[in-house]
Amino acid sequence: MSREARVGIFVLLGLIILTYFTFRVSKWGLIAERGYRLTVDVESAAGIEPKADVKMAGVPIGKIEEIRLAGNRAQLVLRIRPEFGVPADSVGVIQSQGFLGERYLELVPGRDPRLLADGDRVVRTEAPASMDALVKKLDSIGDDIKKFTTSISESFGTEEGKESLKRIIANIDRLTADLANISSGSREDIRAVIANLRDFSETLKEETPGLVAKLERMGDDVSGVVGDNRENLKESIANLKAASARLDNTLEHAGKVMAKIDRGEGTLGKLVNDNTAHTSITDTLEGINRYVRKTEQLKTFIDYRLEWLSRPDEYKHYVNLRLQPTADKYYQIGVVDDPRGRYKNVVKTETVTPPGTTVTTEEDSYDDKLKFTALIAKRFRGFTVKGGMIESSGGLGVDYEVIKDRLTLGTEIYDFSRKDLNPHLKVYGNYDLVKNFFVTGGVDEVLNSGRDLRSLFLGFGIKFEDEDIKTVIGAVPIKP
Repeated sequence: MSREARVGIFVLLGLIILTYFTFRVSKWGLIAERGYRLTVDVESAAGIEPKADVKMAGVPIGKIEEIRLAGNRAQLVLRIRPEFGVPADSVGVIQSQGFLGERYLELVPGRDPRLLADGDRVVRTEAPASMDALVKKLDSIGDDIKKFTTSISESFGTEEGKESLKRIIANIDRLTADLANISSGSREDIRAVIANLRDFSETLKEETPGLVAKLERMGDDVSGVVGDNRENLKESIANLKAASARLDNTLEHAGKVMAKIDRGEGTLGKLVNDNTAHTSITDTLEGINRYVRKTEQLKTFIDYRLEWLSRPDEYKHYVNLRLQPTADKYYQIGVVDDPRGRYKNVVKTETVTPPGTTVTTEEDSYDDKLKFTALIAKRFRGFTVKGGMIESSGGLGVDYEVIKDRLTLGTEIYDFSRKDLNPHLKVYGNYDLVKNFFVTGGVDEVLNSGRDLRSLFLGFGIKFEDEDIKTVIGAVPIKP
């Protein structure tokens, strides 16, 4: 092999080795590495670099492959060697080797038997201790120490402080001297106390046989008392036994009663075990609740209406009470003061004139100016159909409410039994100017124009609801 060939082979091997180490050291060096990838999101990746170690229990298990931004947090891409498993509940913490050493990621393993797989994320992380925060705390502690030393210097640095310190030291010296004097002067007293305790123990030792004899005599006395009252004690014990037996009997009877109740025997047993009584009570309570709800839903209305009739030129008065249990149904009773009264019959009068000609005149007869109304009404959408007694005669009516229920157009027909007259037909309209005041107008006796009964009418009315009535009643003073 020629010299040039050997040089070429050597250069080629050098290029291969250089390329290998270039990829090994560069950011692409982990491409050829084995292992699986994990991700960790941390608040800050300050101070940590790619290629930094990933450790578990202080042992390196991988490297940090990449650092990137995920939203507002830093995301570390880890390359973990395949022989190491990371529990699913592990915690990632950025640590430092030493006080100012290289930073690395520590994975604190958890207790979950499941292991993270390739592409999984370490969910839990802990923020590392910030060096800036530590420095701030040290600065704060230094400031506090400085203030403390300044206070001491201000207290004892002056002449008055020095004199105070000297007096304190002198007082401590006197206190220690007084304690020494007390201990030396009371030495004999302490010896006397010890001697008294020794004498007391000797006396107790000498008197112990006498105390034992006294206790024996006390025991004999107790035995004598028990012997003398043996019959009374026996009787008391017998009474206790009898009371216990009666208590057992009572408990046995109570157990039998509870067993009967549990089997459903007797009135109480049926009430406890039979669902019929429970159902009846429940139905009764539901009925009471329905009645109370209906009572609460019931609304009351009172209205007064005045109408001026063009024929005759009179005024007609209405007073009505309306009870409305639901929104679509109501009952109405009322009193009507009609100036024409109720139609009775036709009165014929014959008059003979002087030439001997007889003239016959007819006149309508009315009576009972005070009339009564009692109606039942049902609402269907905007229409309200009502029927019953209208002005002391059977009749029907229909109302139609428009303009947000402020304008009511209606008609009533009644009094079908009148002779020589058509039924009484009334067409009207009511408009609410305000909540409690309305105006009315229309045509009365629409079907009877031949006898001058048809009449235009105009009027107004006032009406009160429940709350208005309560307000009026509450405002009336009640004298005791």
